[in-house]
Amino acid sequence: MPEPLRAPGVPSAQAAPADRLVFPPIVEGLFVRGLSGRVTPLLRQQLRSEGLDLDRPLLPAYSLETWIRCVALTAKALHPGESDEVAWRMLGERMIDGYRDTLMGRALLGVMKLLGPWRMLSKAQHGFRTSNNYTEVRITETGPTEAEVWLNEPGMLRYFKQGVMLAMSRAAGGASTTVDVRVFDDHCVTYRVSWKDAAR
Repeated sequence: MPEPLRAPGVPSAQAAPADRLVFPPIVEGLFVRGLSGRVTPLLRQQLRSEGLDLDRPLLPAYSLETWIRCVALTAKALHPGESDEVAWRMLGERMIDGYRDTLMGRALLGVMKLLGPWRMLSKAQHGFRTSNNYTEVRITETGPTEAEVWLNEPGMLRYFKQGVMLAMSRAAGGASTTVDVRVFDDHCVTYRVSWKDAAR
């Protein structure tokens, strides 16, 4: 598959990199619930050294840098035979599986199932803001069952969010959903999201 084109970034105007925070629901969704029984003692120790102690109550927030380091460690540890892109995407999907079991996740995903894929995308910014303080979303409709979605996600998180959107679209009833990374740079990414269910 050809490498996606790279485009000039548009950094978030909402939060400077040092102020970007990730909140407990996404951390719980991935590490506590989504990966329950799969975090080895060695990985648990490595995560602790990076600022995520799974043997204590979760903190009110984690820096984006801490989150990136912890996801990177976990992708390597749990999916050593996969490319980085695939490993990060798989963790994004797993996070939604676990997030579904949290109080906030049950409420949010329950609503999305009623909305359908298109309206789920239209409310994506609200959904992402339950997990962090920085995500901005821009959506361009390109067809009745297709859209381009721009996110200000830095670096390899573009593939984690690819998995998140894939799992969320499926949860919203989008049959045969695909989420392709189309254009990206170090600060942002544009996806092509398509599905077969034409419900609006």
